[in-house]
Amino acid sequence: MSEKSVIIIDDSKYIIGLLERFFIDRLHFKIIATALDGTDALNLYRKFKPDLLTLDLSMPNKNGQDVLKELLDEFPDANVLIISAIRGDAILQCLSMGAKGYIEKPLRLSNGDFVADFIETVNEAVGVREPPK
Repeated sequence: MSEKSVIIIDDSKYIIGLLERFFIDRLHFKIIATALDGTDALNLYRKFKPDLLTLDLSMPNKNGQDVLKELLDEFPDANVLIISAIRGDAILQCLSMGAKGYIEKPLRLSNGDFVADFIETVNEAVGVREPPK
Protein backbone atom coordinates (compact mmCIF):
# COMPACT_ATOMS: atom_id res chain seq x y z
CA MET A 1 0.00 0.00 0.00
CA SER A 2 1.35 3.41 -0.89
CA GLU A 3 2.07 6.02 1.73
CA LYS A 4 -0.87 8.32 2.45
CA SER A 5 -0.40 12.08 2.41
CA VAL A 6 -1.79 14.78 4.70
CA ILE A 7 -1.91 18.56 4.92
CA ILE A 8 -2.32 19.91 8.46
CA ILE A 9 -4.13 23.22 9.01
CA ASP A 10 -4.18 24.75 12.49
CA ASP A 11 -3.49 28.22 13.86
CA SER A 12 -1.21 26.76 16.56
CA LYS A 13 2.36 25.82 15.62
CA TYR A 14 2.43 23.64 18.74
CA ILE A 15 -0.62 21.62 17.61
CA ILE A 16 0.81 21.33 14.10
CA GLY A 17 3.98 19.86 15.61
CA LEU A 18 2.02 17.33 17.67
CA LEU A 19 -0.04 16.31 14.64
CA GLU A 20 3.01 16.04 12.39
CA ARG A 21 4.71 13.65 14.81
CA PHE A 22 1.50 11.63 15.28
CA PHE A 23 0.82 11.29 11.55
CA ILE A 24 4.44 10.30 10.82
CA ASP A 25 5.12 8.03 13.81
CA ARG A 26 1.75 6.37 14.37
CA LEU A 27 0.03 6.51 10.98
CA HIS A 28 3.04 6.53 8.62
CA PHE A 29 1.64 9.40 6.57
CA LYS A 30 3.72 11.81 4.53
CA ILE A 31 3.26 15.43 5.62
CA ILE A 32 2.95 17.41 2.40
CA ALA A 33 2.44 20.83 3.97
CA THR A 34 1.14 22.72 6.99
CA ALA A 35 -0.54 26.09 7.30
CA LEU A 36 -1.74 28.44 9.99
CA ASP A 37 -4.91 29.75 8.34
CA GLY A 38 -7.78 28.81 6.09
CA THR A 39 -6.71 30.81 3.06
CA ASP A 40 -3.52 28.77 2.79
CA ALA A 41 -5.53 25.56 3.26
CA LEU A 42 -7.42 26.02 0.00
CA ASN A 43 -4.31 26.92 -1.98
CA LEU A 44 -2.34 23.97 -0.60
CA TYR A 45 -5.15 21.53 -1.31
CA ARG A 46 -5.44 22.75 -4.89
CA LYS A 47 -1.70 22.35 -5.38
CA PHE A 48 -1.14 18.94 -3.74
CA LYS A 49 -4.52 17.15 -3.52
CA PRO A 50 -3.55 15.07 -0.46
CA ASP A 51 -5.29 11.93 0.78
CA LEU A 52 -6.36 13.87 3.89
CA LEU A 53 -6.60 17.45 5.08
CA THR A 54 -6.91 18.17 8.80
CA LEU A 55 -8.73 21.37 9.58
CA ASP A 56 -9.13 23.47 12.70
CA LEU A 57 -12.36 25.49 12.82
CA SER A 58 -11.18 28.57 14.70
CA MET A 59 -8.50 30.30 12.61
CA PRO A 60 -7.56 33.77 11.38
CA ASN A 61 -8.42 35.10 7.91
CA LYS A 62 -10.83 32.29 7.00
CA ASN A 63 -12.43 29.94 9.51
CA GLY A 64 -12.58 26.19 9.06
CA GLN A 65 -16.29 26.03 8.19
CA ASP A 66 -15.80 28.46 5.32
CA VAL A 67 -12.76 26.52 4.11
CA LEU A 68 -14.68 23.24 4.28
CA LYS A 69 -17.56 24.63 2.23
CA GLU A 70 -15.31 26.10 -0.45
CA LEU A 71 -13.08 23.04 -0.57
CA LEU A 72 -15.95 20.56 -0.90
CA ASP A 73 -17.68 22.74 -3.49
CA GLU A 74 -14.52 22.54 -5.61
CA PHE A 75 -13.38 19.01 -4.59
CA PRO A 76 -16.44 17.01 -3.46
CA ASP A 77 -14.32 13.88 -2.85
CA ALA A 78 -11.82 15.61 -0.52
CA ASN A 79 -11.18 13.81 2.76
CA VAL A 80 -11.34 16.44 5.49
CA LEU A 81 -10.91 15.66 9.18
CA ILE A 82 -11.96 18.38 11.63
CA ILE A 83 -9.61 18.71 14.61
CA SER A 84 -10.99 21.39 16.90
CA ALA A 85 -11.93 22.40 20.43
CA ILE A 86 -15.23 23.71 19.09
CA ARG A 87 -18.15 21.43 19.91
CA GLY A 88 -21.85 21.22 19.19
CA ASP A 89 -23.73 22.57 16.20
CA ALA A 90 -20.61 23.69 14.30
CA ILE A 91 -19.29 20.12 14.27
CA LEU A 92 -22.65 18.71 13.19
CA GLN A 93 -22.79 21.26 10.36
CA CYS A 94 -19.28 20.30 9.21
CA LEU A 95 -20.14 16.60 9.22
CA SER A 96 -23.37 17.24 7.33
CA MET A 97 -21.44 19.33 4.77
CA GLY A 98 -19.12 16.38 4.13
CA ALA A 99 -16.29 16.34 6.68
CA LYS A 100 -15.21 12.72 7.16
CA GLY A 101 -14.76 12.91 10.93
CA TYR A 102 -14.01 14.92 14.04
CA ILE A 103 -11.23 14.77 16.62
CA GLU A 104 -11.74 16.82 19.76
CA LYS A 105 -9.03 19.01 21.24
CA PRO A 106 -7.22 18.97 23.53
CA LEU A 107 -5.28 16.17 21.89
CA ARG A 108 -4.78 13.46 24.50
CA LEU A 109 -2.02 11.60 22.69
CA SER A 110 -0.83 9.84 25.86
CA ASN A 111 -4.31 8.28 26.34
CA GLY A 112 -4.48 4.87 24.66
CA ASP A 113 -8.24 4.99 24.01
CA PHE A 114 -7.99 8.48 22.50
CA VAL A 115 -5.12 7.38 20.24
CA ALA A 116 -6.99 4.25 19.12
CA ASP A 117 -10.07 6.34 18.29
CA PHE A 118 -7.92 8.91 16.47
CA ILE A 119 -6.27 6.20 14.34
CA GLU A 120 -9.63 4.59 13.56
CA THR A 121 -11.15 7.96 12.62
CA VAL A 122 -8.25 8.76 10.27
CA ASN A 123 -8.42 5.32 8.67
CA GLU A 124 -12.17 5.68 8.10
CA ALA A 125 -11.66 9.17 6.65
CA VAL A 126 -9.20 7.92 4.03
CA GLY A 127 -10.97 4.61 3.42
CA VAL A 128 -8.40 2.30 5.01
CA ARG A 129 -9.74 -0.77 6.75
CA GLU A 130 -7.56 -2.16 9.50
CA PRO A 131 -7.53 -5.93 9.92
CA PRO A 132 -9.27 -7.12 13.10
CA LYS A 133 -6.95 -7.64 16.06
